[in-house]
Amino acid sequence: MKTRKRALPLILLILLAVAFTLSSCSLSFKNIDEAYINENGELIIEYTNGTRDNLGVISGGGQGGSITINGSGADSSLAASKAARSAVSVVCTLRNGTYSSGSGVIYKYVAEDDGYLIITNYHVVYDASQGILTDIDVLLYGSEYADNFIEAEYVGGSLNYDIAVLFIKSNDLIRNSGAAVVSVADSDLVCVGDTSIAIGNARGEGISVTKGIVSVDSESIDMTAADNKTTVSFRVMRTDTPINKGNSGGGLFNDKGELIGIVNAKTILEGVEGIGYAIPSNLACNVADNIIDNCYGTYISTVQRALLGITVSISNPHSVYDQETGKIRIEEDVIVASVNNTSFLFGKLLENDIIRSISLDGHEEKIVTRQHHVIDYLLQARVGDTGNLVVEREDENGGTETITLSFTITQDHIANY
Repeated sequence: MKTRKRALPLILLILLAVAFTLSSCSLSFKNIDEAYINENGELIIEYTNGTRDNLGVISGGGQGGSITINGSGADSSLAASKAARSAVSVVCTLRNGTYSSGSGVIYKYVAEDDGYLIITNYHVVYDASQGILTDIDVLLYGSEYADNFIEAEYVGGSLNYDIAVLFIKSNDLIRNSGAAVVSVADSDLVCVGDTSIAIGNARGEGISVTKGIVSVDSESIDMTAADNKTTVSFRVMRTDTPINKGNSGGGLFNDKGELIGIVNAKTILEGVEGIGYAIPSNLACNVADNIIDNCYGTYISTVQRALLGITVSISNPHSVYDQETGKIRIEEDVIVASVNNTSFLFGKLLENDIIRSISLDGHEEKIVTRQHHVIDYLLQARVGDTGNLVVEREDENGGTETITLSFTITQDHIANY
């Protein structure tokens, strides 16, 4: 099926950061007294009222530890325990002394700088009247008190993708916690009905967990961006998992505790329930990697997106049943509608060619069965990269032939996005 584009009334789609005012500096988001991994490898949460939760065994423990979960869905607490290790609250201070609060996911460790890169939403760290906020802190799961603030540095972001990257320096608080880098799943393998677990800083009250299913694996929605004036089309995954203000930038996870999306919006309308949205992990991580490669340690602050200089259309949408997994997915033919005369493929790529795969040197070839596959994949392209586009074309006898077209990414075909 063609990627669905839903132009809903913009007032019904809200970005999920939450603003609040603090009466004192003794901030306490949740009544958690301590979170730690015990000698049995179990994640223990102790509360100030004397109660405690045992969230299950975490093999390895501490920084860089891992959890093996078979994905049976029988025990969501194991998946949530694994995923929660990468969850952080993001708190930004505005000029008027108020705070905005969202969520984030620990994405990568930077060994040379002994610190961590965090994915969040652009609208979490951007204010329409101030621009990018400069006073940004994060709080680890289980350490959600003001004196545990970890100062974060803005690396870069994209209004159009609603993704931003932060950097935090490692310290004893992180090293002595159960925090760990997130495990990422291939969101193109997510199917409707799959488990979706949202972990984020709901209502700015600390990290919490909710569970539901994936309702639509990929669709497009139009909504107002963080600047409160630009209308942007976001490709999203729809879920009925309960999400709230403050969940923005937090992870949506599968039943193995792997990241499948970054939560960014929901629909609010009388009589409508359970319609939330997340940016699929393949898209979110490709955007984040683009930001990291182009912005980290440089003067550049936004995504550098490679453009093929073509437009495409969709043909032959259909469902495919996978007998091995018992799941159903959508496939479609991606047809070249036009080629710009400034494109590096001009004169090579023809109208009505069907794109079958795309590859870049150093990256795994992507078989193209959905329109977004090409768009998402090109976020990995950097200036100087070479690649191939494999297309199917009608020959002069009415049959078909497969042609491989080579290309090189140049600065002329890179756009700020």
